[in-house]
Amino acid sequence: MAKVYGIHEIEVNADLDEKTLKRLFKEFAKDYEEQSGWKLTLLKGDRGQRAGKYALIYEIKSVEERDRFSPAHNTMSKEVMQWLEEHKEIGEAMMGKWAAISPTDTGAHEEYTDYIVLA
Repeated sequence: MAKVYGIHEIEVNADLDEKTLKRLFKEFAKDYEEQSGWKLTLLKGDRGQRAGKYALIYEIKSVEERDRFSPAHNTMSKEVMQWLEEHKEIGEAMMGKWAAISPTDTGAHEEYTDYIVLA
């Protein structure tokens, strides 16, 4: 069972100062991990092509776990769709927190790559 790291380029709301961004992200990431088991990390580019820009890292226990939630590119599983339907208030609260961080929907990152740990 190889671990998966998904690296997603994201936009951050321009009106956020870094202290507020960190606080909001920690709250969102805690909720996300409690619901999915996936660990999230926020990164800010320091050097290179994406200096000053942001990315998310999803740390997922295995390919199977990732596929259980998202069986294909930008696709949620029936299980996730059913959970969201049954727990609308939790999903809406999490999306509200994410909207305070980014103008981009959490599931709509076009620029991303999932990496499978080899060694």
